[in-house]
Amino acid sequence: MRKHLQQHKGQRGFSLIEILVGMVVGLVVTIIIYQVVATNEGVKRTTTAGADTQQNGIFSLTTIERDIRAAGWGIPAVSSMVCTIFYTYFNDGATSGPVPNFPGTALRITDGGTAPGASDSITMMWGSSVRANVPNTLLQNVTLIPTGTAAASIQPASKVGVSGTGGFMWVTDDTANCMVAQITAVAPNPVSPTTVILSHDPVVSPSPAQPNYNAPASFMTANAWPVSFNANVRMFDVGALTQRTYSIVNGSLMAQDRFSSAENMQVSNNVVSLKAQYGISDAGGQTVNKWVSATVNADGNWALPTANDMRRVKAVHLAVVVRSPLKEKPTAGTSSCATTTVAPTSWPGGPVIDLSNDPDWMCYRYRTFETVVPMRNVLWANLS
Repeated sequence: MRKHLQQHKGQRGFSLIEILVGMVVGLVVTIIIYQVVATNEGVKRTTTAGADTQQNGIFSLTTIERDIRAAGWGIPAVSSMVCTIFYTYFNDGATSGPVPNFPGTALRITDGGTAPGASDSITMMWGSSVRANVPNTLLQNVTLIPTGTAAASIQPASKVGVSGTGGFMWVTDDTANCMVAQITAVAPNPVSPTTVILSHDPVVSPSPAQPNYNAPASFMTANAWPVSFNANVRMFDVGALTQRTYSIVNGSLMAQDRFSSAENMQVSNNVVSLKAQYGISDAGGQTVNKWVSATVNADGNWALPTANDMRRVKAVHLAVVVRSPLKEKPTAGTSSCATTTVAPTSWPGGPVIDLSNDPDWMCYRYRTFETVVPMRNVLWANLS
């Protein structure tokens, strides 16, 4: 028994000092591990944010570039149909009036100005018809404002290449006034068996799914539409018509197609600026020798270019600025950020980008994606 008690008395545990030392060592190791994990997580978030920025920028730029390259296809060229005034109509059941921002040509840039946060917008248009530049003369004058219950109709001299119901046509005469209308019915012409009668009656109950593009007589009268086209009347078939506008809304790139649902759809988020300029040639030339903003400047009125001026546009210089989705922390010991201290640029000598409308703009990283897009349909048509 005495031997057992002596063995038990010789055993002992950790002292208080040893336990405290072990706790301190464990705490230090835990802090080091936490700092390593936090640092790696910050690097991971920054890398992921950079990848998102790259993806958003490339997708935004290539989407706009694709549509600029399509602009001008399937619509009458400026040289084929010179229009001083376009008569258009749009009604989706909630709003009505002329088709908003209708360019009347392959492409139109709207300059957003130089105010903080201002961006440009680009509208491009194209059709689906391969006969868009072939005028189809009409067998009768076109009465734009029908009287009584008379249906609006157009009688082309040839039915070759004429779009069916739902397609669009541009009608003009030698007065240089032009009307855009949608075909609502196609019927045989009893007077001329080899031709057809195209109706363009207003939609009775328009909706976002089926907007009305044919103006009623009351709208025509109230907005001083010409009574008729009667001087060498002709129509151009454009088939399905696309008018797409790209703009920046609340930090996102948006696209709106006025001849579809007309809904403003998000293309990509964290896109904070869009800037564009026309690449113009000399009159009668095909080579770009100057870049101009869509403003009134020393090179002319490019805010509202004439038909002859639009024939000089051969390319578009385009830049989109994309912001990282990750908001960085303020500089240590301060309440302000210094992640970005200088605003991004469009291109050397290009439009100025000012993001100071956002008080936290310096807390983000930015990247500019920039390219030059030729107006290939204009060039191929040799519109000099």
